[in-house]
Amino acid sequence: MLPVARRLVEQREALVLDEDAEYWLDEISAVLPDCVTPTQMLSLSRYLAAAVRSLRKHEQRTAVPVASTQEAHAAYLAAAALQAEPGASPGA
Repeated sequence: MLPVARRLVEQREALVLDEDAEYWLDEISAVLPDCVTPTQMLSLSRYLAAAVRSLRKHEQRTAVPVASTQEAHAAYLAAAALQAEPGASPGA
């Protein structure tokens, strides 16, 4: 999960963000540097799930892709795929 979250944050400039997605990427950025405890990992999982939901909703609402580069698209797809895995986002 850490590499996927890191990759999504690294591609931030190539993502079309609304206020919600921006907020969740900020939260991911804040927890990533010291994400080692189970509580921090749970928070990261929830933040990543929320970011993916926000990006997906923005894309559906505007009918415009949220990724402007192939790298950003791949990062977004990886994050979405991670969230689709069973147990990927406990409590969310």
